[in-house]
Amino acid sequence: MEQEPQGYEVKDKRRVNPDGTLKEDAAEQVPPEEPATEESREEGAMPPPNVFATMEFMVSMLAEQAWMLMGIRLAPGQKEVAKDMIQAKAAIDTIAFIVDKLNPHIEEQDRVALRGLVSDLQINFVRHS
Repeated sequence: MEQEPQGYEVKDKRRVNPDGTLKEDAAEQVPPEEPATEESREEGAMPPPNVFATMEFMVSMLAEQAWMLMGIRLAPGQKEVAKDMIQAKAAIDTIAFIVDKLNPHIEEQDRVALRGLVSDLQINFVRHS
């Protein structure tokens, strides 16, 4: 017994016509986005961005650059230190500003650590100027 080959039905789900224009029913095909719920957050969805955590990350990045720009640390991939005290000062001043903005929103131990970082950077800037 031979079986007849089954045919396939092809449905074009593209929302754009071959000439680049939008199909008339394209708006109907796009399902609306559902707002995030507590359950979806618990299922591994990304939490909303935290500006204060981002600011703390920026402080660490700027501090690392400030150390390199003062010639205290060697930049990755470099064999010699490259000093640029103008950029180092800008980084340190920016760190101090961000730390001031963070103070009311962080715990005491983080506050002490960030103030210590600013002090260390400022003292080393004076020593290496």
